[in-house]
Amino acid sequence: MPEIQLENCTKCLKCVKDCPSDAIDIEQGSINSSCIHCGHCVAICPESTIFPDAGSITKLKPKPVSSGNFRELSAGIRTCRSYADREVDEETLNLLVENMKHYPSASNQRPLEITIVRSKDQIQKLNDQTARNLIKSIGIYTSPFIMPVLQLLAPKFELPRLKNYKKQFMARNTPESSLICHHAPAVVLFHAPVTKFGMAAADANIWATYTSIYANTLGLGSCFNGFIVTAMSRSKTMRKEFGLPARHQVYASLLLGHPKVKYNNEAGREKPEVNFI
Repeated sequence: MPEIQLENCTKCLKCVKDCPSDAIDIEQGSINSSCIHCGHCVAICPESTIFPDAGSITKLKPKPVSSGNFRELSAGIRTCRSYADREVDEETLNLLVENMKHYPSASNQRPLEITIVRSKDQIQKLNDQTARNLIKSIGIYTSPFIMPVLQLLAPKFELPRLKNYKKQFMARNTPESSLICHHAPAVVLFHAPVTKFGMAAADANIWATYTSIYANTLGLGSCFNGFIVTAMSRSKTMRKEFGLPARHQVYASLLLGHPKVKYNNEAGREKPEVNFI
């Protein structure tokens, strides 16, 4: 639990009012078991009299990133599928993982664990096994027995296009190719135990998104990879081969590396539709 040092407390009650679970008794200087460990009390205390249950207190600096800066940053981040033949050093990877402690969680449980695949052989194996899983899955949907039924039940599934994609993919999928991992020097897997009521998938996508943005500020490119997530979800053997704990599932996957190319222009896109209610 976070700890309150009452001798320096001014009883401003900011922590009490901001606590989402009404866990703080400031008169007793105690925090009860309903605490969800969100850290709001530590963050809001002007006297720094509440200490976190992990780590130490660090004073925040004024936000150096303006709205305009962030817009430029987000406009310049593009999916990277072309990487330089250069490793991502361990210090940089540790920076990415260290910063994950600041990222929000959908359920406040923070169940995620991280596995980083760095070996070229292991990345190629991840690429090849995922490619085989993808070809097998598309083969099932486009089989002469299943395809007519699916076209009848789900006409918008675009099965002819899927069949053509499989043909093109198999033609390009040579032993030297890396159609899934794109020769990325690092692959980050976000995984957690499978639970009936957990929100690990949301947490993983939140953390992967923040990691992608932070990686960009460190000069790295990134690519979200749903093929790996799907393959891992279907293959217990793959999860075991890549060292995932028992009953863990991969909920997000991020390719990382130094970009081989540079993008100079903002790509025009339509904004999403919005409804105000």
